Amino acid sequence: MSAPIWPVVTENLAEQLSASQGGIVHAAQLVPYLPVSLRLIETTLEELSESAQVTKQINDGLTAYLFKESIDQAPHKFAPTHCIYSNETLDGHEFTVIAPGIRKQVEAELAELAAGDVWPANAVWEHELIYLANNLTAPVTASKIAGHSRLSFKKVEQRLAELKTRGIIQCDRKQSSWELPPMRYPRPPYKRHDQFIRQFPGALQEETELRLLKALGFSLLILLLCFALAITAKIPFPFVLFGGIACAAIVFLKIFRAPPKPLPSI
Repeated sequence: MSAPIWPVVTENLAEQLSASQGGIVHAAQLVPYLPVSLRLIETTLEELSESAQVTKQINDGLTAYLFKESIDQAPHKFAPTHCIYSNETLDGHEFTVIAPGIRKQVEAELAELAAGDVWPANAVWEHELIYLANNLTAPVTASKIAGHSRLSFKKVEQRLAELKTRGIIQCDRKQSSWELPPMRYPRPPYKRHDQFIRQFPGALQEETELRLLKALGFSLLILLLCFALAITAKIPFPFVLFGGIACAAIVFLKIFRAPPKPLPSI
């Protein structure tokens, strides 16, 4: 079996992106280009930092990787015209850095990796929070992100704190706002990556658990209201019981089978 190419694609992307930014690149800046988890990106960059040509540093609370060969290059727009892996000519679409054939191979490798790795479960919320933090109007507070996210407010706070600890995002304490390194993550590439990531069951586990808890909570509330109605209105208990169970079952299935909440256009 041949070695996977997704780590090489990630390395090449980091090197070429750093060359357009004076030699510095952040893990979050690679997210708009590849449907992988930040953990996989971080692992690849950590391995690169073990070489003599790449050093890891902390800049204003953000973890950065410095490619020494690109330090003296003048910053310029990152817009590759050829595949960063195969050198094939690209179709010119922004945020497309690999040829269609290479993308299929990378996605096939990631699908195989998902069978024994939790990367989709991490990637689904990492991409979501980075997309929202990058596109919402400043100041980007946790409550503003939670208002657009599929996650609960508590989960958003926990995930943002985790990303801060990893040096992915920083927090402005004065405004309680969150800031990413300079980057762009438009909706089209986000939707493409999200659709790919969400095909794996692991990516939906947390969302399924939240829907299950919500469905159970509303069903229990309906049953309690029915019992209260039977007592106060003196309606025959068997009638209320069977009616309550039927209503609770309908509400449970409607909530549990509801399609994923789409992120609003921002």
